[in-house]
Amino acid sequence: MKENDIISRVSHELRTPLTSIMGLNQIIHENPTDEACVADCSKKIATASEFLLSLVNNIITLEEFEGGKAVLDQSQFNLRKMIASVVTVYESASENEGLNFSYTESENFPEYVQGDKNKLSLIINNILSNAVRFNKRGGHIDFTAEDMTGQGVERTFRFAVSDSGIGISEEMLPHLFSKYETADAAPEYQTLGGAGVGLTVANEAIKLMGSSIHVRSTEGAGSTFWFDVTLPVVDAEEIKPVDSQHDLEGKTILVAEDNMVNSHIVRHLLESFGCIVETATNGKDALALFSASEPYHYDAIIMDIRMPVMDGLEATKKIRALGGEGCYSPDALEIPIIALTANALDEDRKETMEAGMNAHLTKPIDAAELFTVLAAYMRKD
Repeated sequence: MKENDIISRVSHELRTPLTSIMGLNQIIHENPTDEACVADCSKKIATASEFLLSLVNNIITLEEFEGGKAVLDQSQFNLRKMIASVVTVYESASENEGLNFSYTESENFPEYVQGDKNKLSLIINNILSNAVRFNKRGGHIDFTAEDMTGQGVERTFRFAVSDSGIGISEEMLPHLFSKYETADAAPEYQTLGGAGVGLTVANEAIKLMGSSIHVRSTEGAGSTFWFDVTLPVVDAEEIKPVDSQHDLEGKTILVAEDNMVNSHIVRHLLESFGCIVETATNGKDALALFSASEPYHYDAIIMDIRMPVMDGLEATKKIRALGGEGCYSPDALEIPIIALTANALDEDRKETMEAGMNAHLTKPIDAAELFTVLAAYMRKD
């Protein structure tokens, strides 16, 4: 495919959800007192935003794979909660497209596992996204998650997505996972397009996890995609429960963020958790505020990475350097410093850890994830 065609296709895929978001926002402004209209538009904005984020994540992840920089994260996470979040998005997307969506999981499906949550979510998102895009009004999408092992620590999970869409021709199947290829089966469906990177990224991600994606399809009659992945199951009792916002009430959080809108959003979320919030617009100011404060005044720091004057990595290193034996900031080595950044590459995560941060969260901000991470690292005394 020619470079101009690639740019045109990606531009189209970015502009389509952006157009929806801007148009729906305009409708809200024109009908602020119509609660049903506002609720419907807000729901559709959320769905369009998820599709836009998915494309951005695909492009970033593809760059990682092509640069040989992709690595697997091995963190504990709530598998059922992650799946539920994905299901919510595609239930809404299916409803908007006039499709019937169903999700089933096997009995006694475990809750917590250890593995790469983001890449597993990305694989499932890309397969479901295609099932919605290449489907027909009145059609169906069936998503299943099955624990194939049923017992033991190492479990093999099978995720499958079946749809009644346009299907894939035999000629197209060998090229299905090639970059910038799409499976338009007939002229009337060619406008469905797609950027042609979703399945490429999904395939590379599942290979990194030691598995592969399988496809069964009949042109004009739908497709089934499935893959198996083996993950260690974590005993729920070993996971620190975070069920109450009381864990964060009264805690003082320093937020370093140069974008005023993002700073406002983070402040709003933290205050909804019961936190006291102080802000800085760059790393230098954050360092100055921390240095001038009484020991243990701040309970945590949320740090953007790309900021003017002094970035978040340098600021973190300088804060950590204030601690240690004989230093006047005894909490400098202990205070949780959480990266909240648009830098989403695996290499970026590695840099934040090397700088002395405790965790790396990516924008857009996930309120539940922000709360969970803060509560997990927060000093209790």
